[in-house]
Amino acid sequence: MTRIAYIVSAYKLPAQLERLLRRLDGPGVSLAVHVDRKAARAVYDEMVARTRDLDVHFLPRHVSHWGGFGHVQATLKGIDHVVSEQIPFDYVVLLTGQDYPLRPATTIADELGASGGRSFMSHWRLPYPPWGPRGGHDRHEDWHLITYRRLHVAVPLRRRLPLGLEPFGGGAYWCLSRTAVDFVHRFVHANPEVVRFFRHVFVPDELFFQTILMNSPLRAEIENDNLRFIDWSREPAPAVLRADDVEAMLGSGKLFARKFDVTVDEHVLDELDRRGNR
Repeated sequence: MTRIAYIVSAYKLPAQLERLLRRLDGPGVSLAVHVDRKAARAVYDEMVARTRDLDVHFLPRHVSHWGGFGHVQATLKGIDHVVSEQIPFDYVVLLTGQDYPLRPATTIADELGASGGRSFMSHWRLPYPPWGPRGGHDRHEDWHLITYRRLHVAVPLRRRLPLGLEPFGGGAYWCLSRTAVDFVHRFVHANPEVVRFFRHVFVPDELFFQTILMNSPLRAEIENDNLRFIDWSREPAPAVLRADDVEAMLGSGKLFARKFDVTVDEHVLDELDRRGNR
């Protein structure tokens, strides 16, 4: 049986988070959740209360601003938790509270288990033209500070990545093998200067893990696919998925989709549960 540790970042919609965790839960599954400290205490308390009967570990909270280091920090806390607590796992899957599986938990485990230990993470070498005139190099070469209400300060210093690392970008969410997770865990503890550098990168969750792993001996073991269905064609992107999108989601061959909001469409998750069990 393939064992999966899920790390989930959330900040709202406690009932939707509960539904996600219950859909993921099962034999060989562990769950760790980080709730943005900007979320009201009542929201956090409801999340904990709703999932008290599940084996869920709520990570220590910190503030996470869009575009800042907070999401990477939450993920590293989750990795530290599963490694230091010696939680048995073969894969770590990174999700948000607005993601949802497209297949039953056992099918997801079977498909990852059949992959031969490969990891799944979208990645591309910079410069990447869709990321602007500098192809995304401005994200790491400039010095960035992200604060409350998305206040963004950028200073054009032309910084260089530590250790001679070549910059890579990609999607923020992934499924990493035990080997890859252990490598990341060792790397960040052995190279704190890399973590310090990325604290002032813009949207570092789209570069941090890609840069570490694609500069590593494991790069040949990483499939350029994050196994997510995400619709970037509708604004605001990514689109909030609805019941009309179920056919496309289930026909995509992906294991997960994002993003969902039950206040926008409360029936789409019911339809995914019903049809995704086939």
